[in-house]
Amino acid sequence: MHSTVKLFTSLTSLIVVALSLAACTTVEPHSLEKSETKPTEQNWTVYEDSLENRELVNNAFLQYQQVKKDHGKTVRLNGIDLFYLEWGDETGTPLIWSHGYSSRSFELMKVADRLVAAGYRVIALDNRGHGDTQVSDYNFSLSHIADDINALMDELKIEKAIIGGLSLGGSVTTTFYDHYPERVLALILEDGGSDHIQSRIEKHYPYLKDLKIGYGPDSSKEYSSRFEAFQGIARLYQSAWQQPLPLDLYPILASQIVEAEPGVFRLHHNGLKLWGEGTSALRNPSKAHELPLLHQSWRRVHPLITYRNLHVPMLIIDPVDDFNDLSEQNERLRSLHPDLITVLDYRDTPHAAHPFRPSWFVRDLTNFLHNISN
Repeated sequence: MHSTVKLFTSLTSLIVVALSLAACTTVEPHSLEKSETKPTEQNWTVYEDSLENRELVNNAFLQYQQVKKDHGKTVRLNGIDLFYLEWGDETGTPLIWSHGYSSRSFELMKVADRLVAAGYRVIALDNRGHGDTQVSDYNFSLSHIADDINALMDELKIEKAIIGGLSLGGSVTTTFYDHYPERVLALILEDGGSDHIQSRIEKHYPYLKDLKIGYGPDSSKEYSSRFEAFQGIARLYQSAWQQPLPLDLYPILASQIVEAEPGVFRLHHNGLKLWGEGTSALRNPSKAHELPLLHQSWRRVHPLITYRNLHVPMLIIDPVDDFNDLSEQNERLRSLHPDLITVLDYRDTPHAAHPFRPSWFVRDLTNFLHNISN
């Protein structure tokens, strides 16, 4: 029981951090690449306040701003101003990516150029209520975000695309397929969208009901400097990675910080309006109706129903050693369509897999595209 409580306490607090075609069995785990192995000793300093570290964070902010300038676009659709990043051109196979809760479109910036070189046209959205897609009306669901993707495809004259996402973005992907299967070339689910959250909450409620736990980073907290805000985000990511964060992850984290007013910094999203406060409703299966609509809709995504008539290839990326154990659900889903679904196990990898294993991610998406094209 103790291990179960520990596992699902981690799940509840961290799940939203914010990331071959015809295989008939689960793919064997990848061997660790030399440049991406994890050290055994935890002897790092957690982002101490120094001139060197402040310069690193400032440079990361400038890199994020440059990516925004070079690749950022905004389009008016469905009554909102939707911000997205785009790499590549119309010659590439469109990949439309949805980020995890509390993350942003910039989570793909480490791998986007390499995916373009592999043959993709990469389009990553700031979903409603995140980043530069701010809204005044928070009465929206995953279905509304799926509608935004559909409208963006119309705007960009994209008939079909590979749809993918991380964590909550995986649930956006599953929801999109539920509503618009005719517009999907293939699907990519990264540690999300392949399991039924409500069932998991119902199963483990006896262990969770008396715990005081909440979801995600504290978006209401204010900081007096960009560096202090960065420290808060970095420590959250590091709690899952357990070693110093790669420097090329810094610009992704910098994208999650906004200067609300001169000298006041906070995260880019409003967690209370998007997800709800850390009350018993978060873990009580009978109180989902008390949560914001986005959270309610996430609870109700059911991949075994949505994908009962799957007709396109699907790639599932599963960081099997992280807190979010989806192995059983992934196997149940794969067994429904063994000719279409491939499951890749990423060992020693946190929930947000692709920022920490970029070379694996690029290699596997390259192979996936090659198999689809042939």
